[in-house]
Amino acid sequence: MKIAVTGAAGTIGKPLCADLARDHEVVRIDLHEADVVADVRDVDALARAFAGCETVVHLAGVVSVEASWEDVAGPNIAGTYAAFEAAHRAGVKRTIFASSNHAVGMHEVENLPGIYEPGFGLVVRTDEPFRPDSLYGVWKAFGETLGRYYSDKHGMQVTCVRIGAITRADSPTHPSVAQSSEWLPLTEEQKFARYAAIWMSQRDFARLVRAVIARDVPYAVVYGVGDNATRFWDLEPGRAIFGFWPIDGTR
Repeated sequence: MKIAVTGAAGTIGKPLCADLARDHEVVRIDLHEADVVADVRDVDALARAFAGCETVVHLAGVVSVEASWEDVAGPNIAGTYAAFEAAHRAGVKRTIFASSNHAVGMHEVENLPGIYEPGFGLVVRTDEPFRPDSLYGVWKAFGETLGRYYSDKHGMQVTCVRIGAITRADSPTHPSVAQSSEWLPLTEEQKFARYAAIWMSQRDFARLVRAVIARDVPYAVVYGVGDNATRFWDLEPGRAIFGFWPIDGTR
C-alpha cells in the first residue's frame, strides 16, 4: 500500500514512518527532512504528493497547547483543510487525522489533580460533546468535524485519533516529563502522574494506524492512549471498531 504521512519529521511522524515502511511504500511530507518538502497549506502540492496513495495520515501542525490564533488559523486549521481537500482531489480512500485529547480537555482541567489518581472514576467517551481547553483543542475539534464532512459528503473513510502523549523518548518516566504540561498548575510529581495516565507508546500508535488501515470504516473517533491504570479516556471504541487494544501501559 502507498501511504502519505504529513508532519513526517516530527516526534510522532518519524517512528510511524519507520514502522510503516517495513511493508508499505511511505511518502514522507514535511517542511524539512522529507521525501516531499511542502507547506501543508498548499492544496496543489499536497494533491501531487498524495497521488496514488490509498491512505493519508495527517500529523502536521503547530503542536502547542499555548499556540496563538495565528498559528492555529494558519498551519493548523488551514493546513487540515488543505490535507482533506488534497486527499479528496487525489482520490485517497482513507484519511487518518491526528486529533488530540485537548478536543475534550476541559474534563481534565476541571478535575485537577485528582483525575490522575487511581480510582478517580471518570472515563471520557468519544461521543461526549467537544470541550476544548485551548485554541489548539479548537483546531482538533475542527479537524474531527471537517473529517465528518469529507466522509459524509465525499465518501472518504476518516478516522480521528485523539492522542494522549507520545514522546520522543518513548517513556512516561523520562526526566523530560518534569518540564512538560507547563500550561497546567501541576507539581513535578503530578506531571509524572499525568503522563502515567495519558502516555501511548510509539509502537502502539503504529499498531493503531495499522488497525485502522486494515478495516473499511466510514467515520470513527478513537483515543490514542496506552492501557494505563489511571487513564481517563475510553479505549473500547478502538477495540469494538478496529479490534485494537494497546499492549503497552503504565501500572
